[in-house]
Amino acid sequence: MFEGIKAGWRLAKSVRSIVAGNRSLLLYPFVSALLGILLFAVTLVGVFFIPLNVGAQWKEIAAFVGAYLLTAFVSTYFLVAMLIDFRSTSSGNPVGMGKALGLTRQYASKIFLWAIFYTIIVMIIRMLESRTRGLASLVIGIAGSIGITVATFFAVPAILEKKAGPIQAVRESVSTITRTMGPAFGGVAYIDLYTLLFVFAGMGLIIVSLLLPFLGIFFIALLIAGLVLIVFGMVQNYTFFNILKLVIYDYYNGVPLPQGISESMLSSAIKTRRAIRR
Repeated sequence: MFEGIKAGWRLAKSVRSIVAGNRSLLLYPFVSALLGILLFAVTLVGVFFIPLNVGAQWKEIAAFVGAYLLTAFVSTYFLVAMLIDFRSTSSGNPVGMGKALGLTRQYASKIFLWAIFYTIIVMIIRMLESRTRGLASLVIGIAGSIGITVATFFAVPAILEKKAGPIQAVRESVSTITRTMGPAFGGVAYIDLYTLLFVFAGMGLIIVSLLLPFLGIFFIALLIAGLVLIVFGMVQNYTFFNILKLVIYDYYNGVPLPQGISESMLSSAIKTRRAIRR
């Protein structure tokens, strides 16, 4: 287990180095977040202007479900495109963001089904939370969050690699995470610690800017710098985290590691699926 955690830690460092050589990968989560926020807001407000003969409560529910579904679809679509871009760059045939988004169209139906499935699961958990109070609500929320995380950890790589539907993607995810727990945990720990440095630094600058007397441009500069560091830390976390999952999933399924990542760091911690089948 500890050997696996160490392997995941080293793997995450290698992933960070690879992304540093292709900073354009950081654009995907940034653009996806902006587009997702815009679509969420437009859908949330727009539903109330649709001439439906239903009560305001049902319109509110429809607005949240529609907004969540659109956001899930857009975020997953951009994520698949980012992984396609990463794979193409790693293989020495970079495609760029525009082409990667175009290549993702072939997965659009699977991504949409996944967005529907994910939205339904989240809504069921939220409904159960809202119907309980106190400790029971907290337990349902925590258990639901952990369950979703485990069940969907490798779902997007499965959609990319096998064009898997929602149920198959969940099966692939559970199968993979149970055999790669050490490296996955070690990699996530490294990524979280590394990116939290940027987030905490940004929060520190914002706190300093609020505590100091108003100093005009200097105050604004500190505030903006703090926000930029927080956003940069979150974008890096999302990018590193999802590329790490793809690399682990690919290796487990017998796919060669990308250039810049040594096989020796994972070979002792993960038995590939190809080896298991023998």
